[in-house]
Amino acid sequence: MVSAGTTPQSRSVELYGLLACVRLTAFEQRAADAGRAASYEDTVVLAGLATGAFAQFELLRDRLIEAGADPYEAMRPFQEAITAFHERTRPADAMEALTKVYVADSVVADLYREAVETADSATRTVVRESLADSGHAELLRERLRAAAENDPRLASRLGLWARRLVGEALSQAHALAEGHPAVGALFGEEDVATMFGRIVDRHQARMWAINLRD
Repeated sequence: MVSAGTTPQSRSVELYGLLACVRLTAFEQRAADAGRAASYEDTVVLAGLATGAFAQFELLRDRLIEAGADPYEAMRPFQEAITAFHERTRPADAMEALTKVYVADSVVADLYREAVETADSATRTVVRESLADSGHAELLRERLRAAAENDPRLASRLGLWARRLVGEALSQAHALAEGHPAVGALFGEEDVATMFGRIVDRHQARMWAINLRD
């Protein structure tokens, strides 16, 4: 999937641009969801997640600048696809917004952490830091677990929502790999279906951890 014109540095710039776009858009979405939340508890969780996403964006922006790239130009090729993903997966309420973070962020993190295993150590470090837990993962798990235990009807709805989110996240990852050489290069020679299978297994384990069945 790698074109002849790409270099290790240009591939890193493209990858960091993608992830910077992902984290900045995550910040925007979570901040908006926090403003619409119906409870202080959900506002606090979503606002904290927004803050973490912005800090990760800043890390990627700084790495792009260090590489001599314009971070906003590096992000631009991915803006339409990332925005479209969020338009397709717009949550109906705060609980769907929390589930979206729990599911989609985890799937994306699993995907790119696996994909960069064969990259150079500097790239692996940046990617892992940009996708690391911002310190709110346990709070998010507890909020979703309590909601599922207290309302079986809500649990059923969120399980269906989670299934849709996984499909959308994996479809987007595949499309980005096909359309962008540096992103496609991350997957190397491994069967993408096998990688996706491992990611889905981890997703299902996370769903069981909060008493949801997708």
